[in-house]
Amino acid sequence: MLPTRIFLDLDDVLNKFTMPALAHVGCDIDPTSFNDFDPTWGFDILKAANALCPNWEPFTLASFWRAFGRKEWANFPVSDEFQWLLNSCKALVGRENIYILTTPILDPDCAAGKMEWIYKYCPKWLHRQYLIGPCKHMCARPNALLIDDSDENVNKFREHGGQALLVPRPWNSLHEVNTMKYLEGYFRTCNPLYQLSIEPPFIKGRNVVASGLGGAFG
Repeated sequence: MLPTRIFLDLDDVLNKFTMPALAHVGCDIDPTSFNDFDPTWGFDILKAANALCPNWEPFTLASFWRAFGRKEWANFPVSDEFQWLLNSCKALVGRENIYILTTPILDPDCAAGKMEWIYKYCPKWLHRQYLIGPCKHMCARPNALLIDDSDENVNKFREHGGQALLVPRPWNSLHEVNTMKYLEGYFRTCNPLYQLSIEPPFIKGRNVVASGLGGAFG
């Protein structure tokens, strides 16, 4: 079944979160590149921060997240795939069937900052098409597609009857897959006649090592 509704993750799908966040707390890395992220750290930003700052007092969840207020959540840069994804999703299901689906940390400033990010960076038609909450799987249905960078979110969405597309990132199971080839392959599979509205962006870093599509879509 082809999707007729799409839910887009915000952090590290529509925006660049992990690497700028690690740089923000003091890690000596290039925030524009994935090269400093070791895939063995997995989907654990606290583990990454402590590994990248070995001579510091270890971060706790509280001390790490304390570094981020509304201003930081509202100003993470857009991802390299941001505009391409919006255009591709719009061509597939229409803009009235696209929603942002994002999970905040336990801090009201995070939710407020994410709303501000949407208003600042997204086109006006998306300004009232978002859901903020931790239970993404509650939106699952056979015709709904979740596009996310978390294996856990993707698997749970599928378990609850939805479709899901994992965006290759260094912290997930597709860390060796070329991001744009994988995403473009999915949209071309949905519609072989679909013409991409813009050229796929050039993505730097470990996550674009060419290795084909690396798995089935679902």
